[in-house]
Amino acid sequence: MDYFSAIVGQNRAIEQLKKSVKHNSVSHAYLFLGPAGIGKMLTAEALARTVIQTGDPDAGLYFKENLHPDLLIINRLENKTLIGKEQITKEMEPWLGLKPYRAARRVVIIRDSQSMSQEAANALLKTLEEPPDYALIILVADDSNLLETIMSRCQLLRFFPLLDHEIENYLLSRGIEPEKAKNASCLGQGSISLAGRFVEEEALQEIWSIAGTIIEQMAGGRRVEIFNAAEQMEHNPDLICNMLVTILRDINIFKETGREELLTLSGSRRIAELIQDARTLQLMEAIERIMFLKTYYRTNVNSLLINMNISYELWKAFK
Repeated sequence: MDYFSAIVGQNRAIEQLKKSVKHNSVSHAYLFLGPAGIGKMLTAEALARTVIQTGDPDAGLYFKENLHPDLLIINRLENKTLIGKEQITKEMEPWLGLKPYRAARRVVIIRDSQSMSQEAANALLKTLEEPPDYALIILVADDSNLLETIMSRCQLLRFFPLLDHEIENYLLSRGIEPEKAKNASCLGQGSISLAGRFVEEEALQEIWSIAGTIIEQMAGGRRVEIFNAAEQMEHNPDLICNMLVTILRDINIFKETGREELLTLSGSRRIAELIQDARTLQLMEAIERIMFLKTYYRTNVNSLLINMNISYELWKAFK
């Protein structure tokens, strides 16, 4: 079975992994690095299952129940912002110390590995320095906030945001109506996960309304509105953030071309016409900073603080 077939995009990474499996040259440790929601975890699971399947032809029966004894996935514990040391020393290390039960290799996937505590990272480093011959450790991370010594002991594979048409085609294949698929693919900003959430979001009009109101408030120039905007974003921070970026891009496109048919969201025209003094360069710089700030939503930083920084960038863009 080709477990990689379910992955959208990321052809370079997938081809490299397939070649490694074919030539029996799979590394003992990988770091899958890239933005959230673009297929890193899905690829990690595909690699793990492919490697295990080569040594255990009946592995598929266990995968259906997520019960294969030679596959361990480490996630952050519920209500925890960090992966703690004990998850490495008391969960991973003893498990990895046992020889494979059915397959030729034991595979550990550490999801959100950028959220490991310093103690957990140091404990993992010891295992990476002298891993068992049968071990395969896959780190999945949204950014490079990892110990350099850990990164140097892993084979790095970079994952990139998906193209709009790749996401749109995927959504269409899932039976999503064309207009909704097109809008969601643009709103996802390269993330197939976020695009899927926009498709499923019943209150999409409300999110659009909140984002539009925030931009109009920031364009009004009153600094006090920064705090109001931050509180409004708490309704659904990451989706509203993506909506804000989409509207800002639409404003730039309309100001440059005057063509409504080029806009992702038709309602952006009204906002663009209301905001006469917006400057293209300032809006582009704000978009870049907001895209950077939104990466903190997947960390232990308070979302309201992130919202305030995003709102401040918007306010500055319209000064």
